[in-house]
Amino acid sequence: MLKYWYKDFAQYPPGHRDYWRTRLIGHTLLLSSTFFLVLTLLNIFYFESYEYATLDASGFLLSLSILAFFNRTANVNLASWAVTLMVTGLILLFVASVGGYAHSLVWATLIPPFAFFLLGRQRGSLVCLVAFAVCAYIVYGQIQEAKPVTFGMGALFNVIEVSIAHILLFRFYEGTRSSAYRQLAARNAKIQTLAETDKLTGLYNREKLDITLEEYVLLSHHRQTPFCLLILDVDYFKQINDAHGHLSGDRVLVQLADSLKTLCREGDFLARWGGEEFVILLPETQLSLCIKVAEQLRQDIAGQKFDGQSLTISLGAAQLREDDTTKTLVNRADNALYQAKHTGRNRVVAEASTPSVRAVND
Repeated sequence: MLKYWYKDFAQYPPGHRDYWRTRLIGHTLLLSSTFFLVLTLLNIFYFESYEYATLDASGFLLSLSILAFFNRTANVNLASWAVTLMVTGLILLFVASVGGYAHSLVWATLIPPFAFFLLGRQRGSLVCLVAFAVCAYIVYGQIQEAKPVTFGMGALFNVIEVSIAHILLFRFYEGTRSSAYRQLAARNAKIQTLAETDKLTGLYNREKLDITLEEYVLLSHHRQTPFCLLILDVDYFKQINDAHGHLSGDRVLVQLADSLKTLCREGDFLARWGGEEFVILLPETQLSLCIKVAEQLRQDIAGQKFDGQSLTISLGAAQLREDDTTKTLVNRADNALYQAKHTGRNRVVAEASTPSVRAVND
């Protein structure tokens, strides 16, 4: 039953600017249909006021007609105007018919929520201005007549019904606001992930690496804790591209990235630096331990196949010093990698150190 009132339109998917307007139109028509039906029955069987029952029945039928039109055409703008004008017109007719007595004016407080939620700020302001001008004219007529104001059962029902309508309407509005906020937060998180993720490998990219490295360096200086950086490079990667093609080279990088994610310690930060180079940040790690970690990585990678091919890597390591910046730390690790590449490859070189033990088949 509710699927008829809250129809999903293919042209208004979640995230579309008018998605929540379609939901609000459905909610408004469900609310107005229910209220007009209840009021019709009350006026017939309790108050025996057939004139007002006819007015309320008209609202009930109009609500159903607008809903059928909206579900058939998906015209958000026209449906929004139709709902707003229906609610505003029927409320003003009711207020005018009772001369503003029996606390009927409280119904006018429902006009702004409908007008602003469905039509927006400018058009909503125009509708409210006209509606309240009519209400002011009716109140002015009361002042001229100077009749005593009474509070009977009809007035009590008016106050109760309007209060319920306000609660339901603003409850729905708050629900849509919360849902829209959650959608926005999820979308921002997705955008953030895309902005800091390397498209090929799924690792963090250079931009995220730069930000994180800066944070780690500042934190290490502040806490006076050790911090190391590893730069690793795939040996003879150009030969892989030349011999097997760039698609094979891409598969090698993806598989290598997956392997590195598995092999890295918990708490270490892995990112693709660019091309066939990767960086690992090792917080609270001395250089001696960093070298052991790097050597284990080198051996593990050398023992695997990537897209059916054997692969070796060279690694350069450096530890943060008291006077270091991110630039000087990276430069020292990069220089160590340069030494590893030019002293035989497939090895680990730390700053101001000698190469580690070579691979067996080096």
